Amino acid sequence: MEFLTDYVKKAISKTNEKKRKRQIIIACIAGVLLVGLISINLFNPKDKFPDYTSDCSSYGKMPLLFNKSYDKIFHDIDYKLEVVNKLSGAVRVPTVVYDSYGQPDLNTSLAEDKEYSEFQKFHDYLEKEFPLVHKHLKKEIVNKVGLVYTWTPDVETDEKPLLLMAHQDVVPVEPSTLDKWSYPPFEGHYDDLTGKIYGRGALDTKLFLIAQFATVELLLKEKYELKKPLIMAYGFDEEKGGDFGAKFIADFLLERYGKDGIEALFDEGEGVVQLDESTFIASPGVAEMGYCDVYIELDTPGGHSSAPNHWDIETTGIGIISEINHYITLDQFQTSVSTNNPVLSFLQCNAKFNPESLDPAVLKAVRKDSLSKFERAIQQNDLRFTFKTTQSMDVIKGGIKSNAMPENVVDVINHRIDIQSSVNETVWHDLKHVMDAAEKYDLGVTVDWRNTGKVEVLKPSTDLGTFNIRVVGALEPVSTIPYDDFYDMVASTVVSVYNDPLFAGDSGKDVEVLFEGTMSPGNTDSVYYALNNLVNGRVYRFSGNLVEAANAHTVDEWCTDKSLLTSHAFIYSLIVNFNEAY
Repeated sequence: MEFLTDYVKKAISKTNEKKRKRQIIIACIAGVLLVGLISINLFNPKDKFPDYTSDCSSYGKMPLLFNKSYDKIFHDIDYKLEVVNKLSGAVRVPTVVYDSYGQPDLNTSLAEDKEYSEFQKFHDYLEKEFPLVHKHLKKEIVNKVGLVYTWTPDVETDEKPLLLMAHQDVVPVEPSTLDKWSYPPFEGHYDDLTGKIYGRGALDTKLFLIAQFATVELLLKEKYELKKPLIMAYGFDEEKGGDFGAKFIADFLLERYGKDGIEALFDEGEGVVQLDESTFIASPGVAEMGYCDVYIELDTPGGHSSAPNHWDIETTGIGIISEINHYITLDQFQTSVSTNNPVLSFLQCNAKFNPESLDPAVLKAVRKDSLSKFERAIQQNDLRFTFKTTQSMDVIKGGIKSNAMPENVVDVINHRIDIQSSVNETVWHDLKHVMDAAEKYDLGVTVDWRNTGKVEVLKPSTDLGTFNIRVVGALEPVSTIPYDDFYDMVASTVVSVYNDPLFAGDSGKDVEVLFEGTMSPGNTDSVYYALNNLVNGRVYRFSGNLVEAANAHTVDEWCTDKSLLTSHAFIYSLIVNFNEAY
């Protein structure tokens, strides 16, 4: 028995030794894997935020080399009221554009045009309020309604021009909301106690347009000697895509100046937000998501609803469209963080100087400098929409009677396209589900690329019907602008504007102005100028105004007098610095 006991003890000892060896081996392997994973996270350059060369707090003031009456913009009460009244008057002209509006009628005068006649009143208003602009600048009409003004230096120069933009049109007012407005939407009411200017277009974008006109009018009054050309261009259908306004103007200027013929462009966009008593952050839109509307129209035989017998499955055109929507909904675009997305640098700036503005999980990921952690953090955050292509089913129409199968059904899907993607990739994301349904139900498929005029028959029409796909308003995403000396000049200009005593106070202490580009999720007329290569990268969606404004496209749209005047001061400083210091 003792022998047996000793044998068992020895066996157990050997077994334990083997276990220890296995445990040591497993621990070593696990350690190697752990070190590997840590190394991947710490040293994998693909998982790190880009090392941006610019610091959003690094810009100093740029003193104006011409400042004859700049101070009156902020500090002359009479002048403030003069500019405010000009904006109020602009709001009173209802330059409304509906989605149904098309090409202006070139066979009649603008005043007689059934859709665009109000724009003639607006043109007359601008001429009356800004006489020096209309006396000294060359005014050209593009496609009957679009406006182009050119200020040419007295001395001949081969310098590229600066381009300022806005749009004349505004969105309609829903009649059922009229009683919800504090003041009539086209009254242009000014509340001198709050500084608010109410009305459709007060913010989007007659504020920026009037600020531009007021600036040039003031510089002309001061007899400023321009050194580099200045262009002001104003489309008239931005709110429905810019197909007849900005697109025509962009081609008009391309023919005149050629590719890369414009030094830089400024259009509506982000402004300047006050973070606290002495800190501001400016966030120009330096990139822009793409856009397209995909119309899925299905034509099928009708008939009495008591016998839905066109297919083995009892369904109708509405059922087929609903099925497509179901599968498209399940097939979501994936979030994908790209290092060339300027939102990353904007978030880095906020993480450093304005951390309370960020979701805690996002803040942690940014501070850890990990793209993978950041991508996980934004999955349940609205930030994800700036790193993916979005899809929104916004319109569905079909049927006119409960006992009659519909002969025509229309579905509209709106997409905002990630800067890593394209219109073609986005459309085919929808088309693959349409093609599946076409095979299943024996239907034809035709695609009409409205922007190019190209029509493709992907599957011939059948007796059971056809899908007519229309791709409308297609705009490719636009990548970021270069971080160069021009960018530095714009940043220093903004710093100077917001270090005015109006913001700095009597102490003379400098305020801190952060300046970091971001991405515009919406689209502006500027995209046409970027896509036709008229401007080589320097496309700024930035109005320079203090963001004291709200309710664009809805009830009680408003801005403040301070918002209007800061945009005015920024444009004044920009024109002068561009001419004198750049």
